[in-house]
Amino acid sequence: MSEPVLQRRDDDRSGSPERAVTVFFAFLLFLLGLALFAVAFEVVDAAKPWVFFGGIASIALAFAIPMTIVPALEDR
Repeated sequence: MSEPVLQRRDDDRSGSPERAVTVFFAFLLFLLGLALFAVAFEVVDAAKPWVFFGGIASIALAFAIPMTIVPALEDR
């Protein structure tokens, strides 16, 4: 039988303060993105695309930070 592709790390950091701060700020970015989506339809016509894009970027960062950026920095 073959070994699993993903193997458990020796240093489990699930309860570390760094992980808690990362999750907290990712959650704040997600809420900010939702708020920007809600506000995007109430602002001046010239600002609508920028506010909407800000919401997309905020939610994208909320998912990118804990899933790709922080693990890549930890493996350095």
